Amino acid sequence: MHIIFIFIFLFSSDLFSKENNVYDIISKNSNLSTFKDYLDKTGLDNVLQKKIPYNWTIYAPSNKAFENTPKQLEKLILKDIDYSKRLFTDHILTKEILASDFTEQITTEVTVSNKPIKLYRSENLFVKDVVVVKEDLIAENGVIHIIDCIMFIQPSFQDSRLSQSQKDSFPITSCCMQTENEVLLWKQNTKNIVY
Repeated sequence: MHIIFIFIFLFSSDLFSKENNVYDIISKNSNLSTFKDYLDKTGLDNVLQKKIPYNWTIYAPSNKAFENTPKQLEKLILKDIDYSKRLFTDHILTKEILASDFTEQITTEVTVSNKPIKLYRSENLFVKDVVVVKEDLIAENGVIHIIDCIMFIQPSFQDSRLSQSQKDSFPITSCCMQTENEVLLWKQNTKNIVY
């Protein structure tokens, strides 16, 4: 009996010792299939699988997020590899941040695209006003949080939904990309950034 248990343990432990990286988890989640396709097209899939000295936090747009975006997003941004890569690096941080790491106090983090974003928790985990619908999909090299929108990180003065006091307090804000005008603004802002 003990020999059988040891034999099973030896062979099964090899299966459990290979943890999935963030890209593997995204690839296996049918709710993230569109995001996975864009990671593949932009080459970000290779980046997320590399062994590097830090872990990732990915705010992964669900399939629903892509279905609910303005038609202009695909036409002006998603069909262009460079713009797509820039858009999705807005959704990735080079630091592992679990949902439990947050309180109601706003924390500022920086995306791979070097844009600051405000994160906080109030019942749900939020990226400014973007609600995380599924938290803490943990991988060997980071964590994934699923969101139901495409994030639009922008200078606050361009966000008509904010009061002047909010614009003064938060020079950069993130929100869900919901209108064709926001798609145009994101593209215009990105043209002006030198990488």
